[in-house]
Amino acid sequence: MNDGIPPAIPITFEPRLIQPPLALKQTSAFSHGDIYIFDIVANSSNMIVSASNHEIKLYNPATFAIKNILKFHTDTITQIKAHGENILMSSSKDGSVAVWDLRTDAGPVQVFQTKDPLLSFDLNSSEQILAAGSELVEYDANIHFFDARSNTSAIVKTYSESHSDDITNIKFHPTNPARLMTGSVDGLICQFDLTDMDEEEGLMVVSNTGASINRIGYFGPNAEYIYCLSHMETLSLWNSEDADAIHQFGDIRGVSNPAMGLTLDYGIDCQYEPESGRLFLLAGSNEGNINILHVKADSLQLCQVLSGGHSEIVRSTFWDSKRGILYSGGEDAKLGLWNSDPITTVTSPLAASASSRHSSPLQLKVMESLFIFGRIGEPLANMGA
Repeated sequence: MNDGIPPAIPITFEPRLIQPPLALKQTSAFSHGDIYIFDIVANSSNMIVSASNHEIKLYNPATFAIKNILKFHTDTITQIKAHGENILMSSSKDGSVAVWDLRTDAGPVQVFQTKDPLLSFDLNSSEQILAAGSELVEYDANIHFFDARSNTSAIVKTYSESHSDDITNIKFHPTNPARLMTGSVDGLICQFDLTDMDEEEGLMVVSNTGASINRIGYFGPNAEYIYCLSHMETLSLWNSEDADAIHQFGDIRGVSNPAMGLTLDYGIDCQYEPESGRLFLLAGSNEGNINILHVKADSLQLCQVLSGGHSEIVRSTFWDSKRGILYSGGEDAKLGLWNSDPITTVTSPLAASASSRHSSPLQLKVMESLFIFGRIGEPLANMGA
């Protein structure tokens, strides 16, 4: 009997998963004054940053020199996404999704407009359908659909029945252009088949997470699983096909332990690495540290703590693990560039006792979970190591 106290999340130290380790190369101020950095994306030509002053800045990713400043939105920019080297898309509470051609200095080349404050959007893998999620307006939280190939920018369909609160996440399946996933403050993850665009017929499965949703995403070799981070700082993993929960980690702040050199106050996002088959959690401390943790079947592994780049909450990161580069931005209006440095060594109070803190072999309840996480983490034979 645990008197209602959630069980502690098992955690070990495993720096070998990020080698060479990341080290702080430089920081730069986005702006002076009370400016928050909201979102960071990057490609080989640009690091792109949105902030609370409704600006989007393009930087040289190597030198942090400002290349351009994009101004169009008149309210909070809620999300930015890069498509290839030349196209950027941005959504805003001003009700628009703007499409930018980064090769020009002009304004957006196309604008999809709604009457609702927009919180999230995504473009499907065939680049034909744009979906955007709204705040709750009176009684409706809407998913608006646009024909991304059209020059009219008119709404072609709206779903208004599936969610009852702000739609914080819109994610298309990475390979199936007709598969859409949405997450909301109402705690629901809804998955749709957009083959005939009928809301009732197209709603496939619903997962009730029980908490306001902050971040969701697909992961797994065939994007067959879902991770969910809540505004209550809980982490859960789900099967996308039948909406069943795979594992509920509970409050990730519970892994904080000063003796281990780890302070975790909030989740930033998760990232799936197809090459290794691993899911990583990026989480931060109120003092500005960034923690990178490997998500195993029912435990976490601390891989590295990035410190010294920020002094306040880190709102966004962009991690290119292939190139060994991570960009970070926070409420201190600072940008951080971290890269792999072969001469840097990772130390942690946890490392000294790592051998005595290894997880015991996983006691998974169903063979399906055993199979799933044999692919997500290490080879199955090493899952308890």
